[in-house]
Amino acid sequence: MDKAVIFIVEGAADKKALENIFKKIYRHKEIHFEFTHGDITSDEKINKSNVEAEIYKFVDNYRKDKKLRVSDIWQIVQIFDTDGAYIDDSCIVQGESAEFVYSEEHISCKNIQKVKKRNKHKKELMDYLLTCSGIKGIPYRCYYLSSNLDHALYNKQNLSDGLKRKYAEAFYWQFMGKEHLFIKYLDMEVVNGVPDGFLASWRYIKEDLHSLQRHTNLNIYFKENPIL
Repeated sequence: MDKAVIFIVEGAADKKALENIFKKIYRHKEIHFEFTHGDITSDEKINKSNVEAEIYKFVDNYRKDKKLRVSDIWQIVQIFDTDGAYIDDSCIVQGESAEFVYSEEHISCKNIQKVKKRNKHKKELMDYLLTCSGIKGIPYRCYYLSSNLDHALYNKQNLSDGLKRKYAEAFYWQFMGKEHLFIKYLDMEVVNGVPDGFLASWRYIKEDLHSLQRHTNLNIYFKENPIL
């Protein structure tokens, strides 16, 4: 079989929106999306000492299911939601909801300290994973959707789980049979000023309010991995 590329995203709706597009664009690869049932970079039980092992669990589940060797896996690609993790604490404001509510200018919540703690933990883990070139000997690379997948792909924030599924389904059909247009869509609608270089793109998202705004560096994946 062709070498496998395992993409790791946060939820089933994320997988629905993206997996078919990548499968069709990279027909020469065995493309598989795993979802983590939540944001592992916000999980307080996960830290720099165990995050690589946590990521590998998802890879290993797929490897065992398909009876693959580690050498059969060409690449692990993780796609993060930035969730405003890099904004200044002054942009976290008192709100009426116990949930985090996002805009392009601030995050609001009843418990401001909870947001600050989440942001500190999340950016520490993303920064750490950005330095990882491999996990268990498999090449690893991480990209982002800002402020999350819904915002980047649909230009919608604070969606309920039901609406996430609805928009993911619509997005799936939007690119059915014309998956190649997804790359142009990212460049035209979502990148919004992010530099073309991988490290430069990460420096950019850490500045000002960028991690709350609509951006992505996922377009760089296609530049680094040309379609054969």
